[in-house]
Amino acid sequence: MKTPARITAFTLFVALSGLPVAASAQSADALAKARAKFAKEPAVAEVVDVAMRYFRVHPEVLDDLRKKAKLRALLPLLATGYRRDVDSFDRLEAQTPVPVNIQENTGFTGNAISVGAVWDLRELVFNPAEVQVFGLIGVQRDIMLEATRTYYLRKQLVLRKLYKPPQDPMAQAALDMRIDEFTALLNVLTGGWFSKQTDA
Repeated sequence: MKTPARITAFTLFVALSGLPVAASAQSADALAKARAKFAKEPAVAEVVDVAMRYFRVHPEVLDDLRKKAKLRALLPLLATGYRRDVDSFDRLEAQTPVPVNIQENTGFTGNAISVGAVWDLRELVFNPAEVQVFGLIGVQRDIMLEATRTYYLRKQLVLRKLYKPPQDPMAQAALDMRIDEFTALLNVLTGGWFSKQTDA
């Protein structure tokens, strides 16, 4: 009983508003198709999450980088050295009138390797590498904004194509190209993931 009453009320509203019933039914059908298409596509939050992971600026990645930057102070700075000493001595002696020849050749070669470690514990209090990690937050914000803006611009164009497509063939082709453009941008931001999740 509720459904016919709703249909009757909708028909009465259309009749009083001066809109053709067929046009309103066509618009409702177009909106239903749009909703069905959008239901198959990923949500904007999922697209943003994939984009941040693709560009390695996801909050989990940044937190891991900050931890590693702080723990780096526990690692020592290693210094190694190598030394080679060569000492040679040659002596040749001849005596007369009794012929005596003395030839002496002595040599020494030494090799030495040294290894040292130095800890700079000041970085446990303040590590400049952590500041560099915080610099990635700006990149993270830009990717989030770009993915969100591109997602909704594409969605608006798809809705326009389904709900009120242009009658001019040139305008229709231009609209299709704009949808393809924003789809390609979302693929760039997600490493090709977006198209795999949609039928675009």
